[in-house]
Amino acid sequence: MPVACPAQPARAFEWLCTLAAHLTAMGREVVIVDGSTHEASPTRDRQDSHLGLEHVLRDGSIAGLGLAPEGHDWLVMPAALGLQHLQQTARNAGAGVALSRLLTPFSPDALVLLFAPAPALASVFAGLNARALVPVLPQTQATLDAYGSLKQLHQAGLTPVLAPLQTETSADVALQLVVDSVVDCAQRHLGLPVQVWPTHTWGLRVLDSALTRDHAPTRAPARRPAASRTLWS
Repeated sequence: MPVACPAQPARAFEWLCTLAAHLTAMGREVVIVDGSTHEASPTRDRQDSHLGLEHVLRDGSIAGLGLAPEGHDWLVMPAALGLQHLQQTARNAGAGVALSRLLTPFSPDALVLLFAPAPALASVFAGLNARALVPVLPQTQATLDAYGSLKQLHQAGLTPVLAPLQTETSADVALQLVVDSVVDCAQRHLGLPVQVWPTHTWGLRVLDSALTRDHAPTRAPARRPAASRTLWS
């Protein structure tokens, strides 16, 4: 599931944890592929470093990832460099091939949340008619963040969905004003009716909307499972 990160990605940590927790409670293995964070150097020893997306894309022996490391609720993988490789793949071979490369290292039961800037998501998934989540947070610049992401994703042919983090506090009033403003701007300036997913519906809606290997034009060749689970972060 593509997820657009805001201008300050760290502010979406609670949002990501809420979504991942919903999916975990539904029995899914959740992987957060974090395009806002850089991987460790690929020259470091594999067993001695926390590897990321770039490494699993380069190492064809890695497959079946999805289980969270011991002591963690879900697997989190840094991915800024790997995301650049996926963008290049999409430019050269199409979004379907890029999607296949992204999903190949992971277990078929894993649900991958690709958390990345909207331009990167637009580049990787353009033409797949995919839904993409746009977090709406109760913070300064939330309106500009959300509308900017929504516009970029829409122009790339994706279907952006607003997902406000509701907390049942007084902040929800301000948050609703942000949502209403973004929805109104999208309708007036883009002619785009935007769906808004309430927090309590995120899990079911993501399961229903997530891209699968069937969206890719070809399946990646089968690869042997990793001999053991590696601790990733």
